Amino acid sequence: MTSSHRNAYIEHPDESGGHRVSQVERARLCLLLDELGPSAPTLSGDWDTHHLAAHLRLREGNLLSQLQTALPGKAASAMEARVARGDFAALVEEVRGGPPRLTIYGTAKTDKLLNTLEFFVHHEDVRRAMQEMFAPRQLPQWAQDEIWGQIRAFAKVPMRKSPVGVVLAPSDRDDAVLAVRGNAPAVLRGLPSELTLFAFGRGAVADVDITGPADSVEQLRAATFTV
Repeated sequence: MTSSHRNAYIEHPDESGGHRVSQVERARLCLLLDELGPSAPTLSGDWDTHHLAAHLRLREGNLLSQLQTALPGKAASAMEARVARGDFAALVEEVRGGPPRLTIYGTAKTDKLLNTLEFFVHHEDVRRAMQEMFAPRQLPQWAQDEIWGQIRAFAKVPMRKSPVGVVLAPSDRDDAVLAVRGNAPAVLRGLPSELTLFAFGRGAVADVDITGPADSVEQLRAATFTV
């Protein structure tokens, strides 16, 4: 994982230049983790930055760590064990280095598929837990395009228990997708990046508008989404 990814949004405002959102978000998140240290708050439940880094590493580590994070009752203990080692700086370096090649995350295609939203959301979990960083970032259009391609396909997973139908309507394009089927659906409008945060349970910090039948809007605002 080269340092060039860190500035890709600035250096490539009009096209990706061969970078993927997953790479840029990983690099930017790791830089922020370096700055904040292991005890900063996040929006990922009760995790601090050390827990978040441990989660990311275990999630895409070797086969044993992947099994530990997938098995009920094992994920939390595996993460706590990794945190207990105390080597936060080394842990962040492991996350920065990217997934081992001989894992499901180890190709460009699977990295884009599995890590685009993962790293964007968790980067914002750290940014928006810090009041001075709360404002949404201005991402280049190519990044919003890539995020939209992922969230339009996968929003139904975290939002599957929505009490009402949900239409995602990105504000930067003439497009919309029915994320959750249901009567009298509510329409969730915002940039793809903000729609992603709402869909992944970060509605309190997502810059979105909700329109539609009053009851549907109220129920969607009150809903809680998790993966």
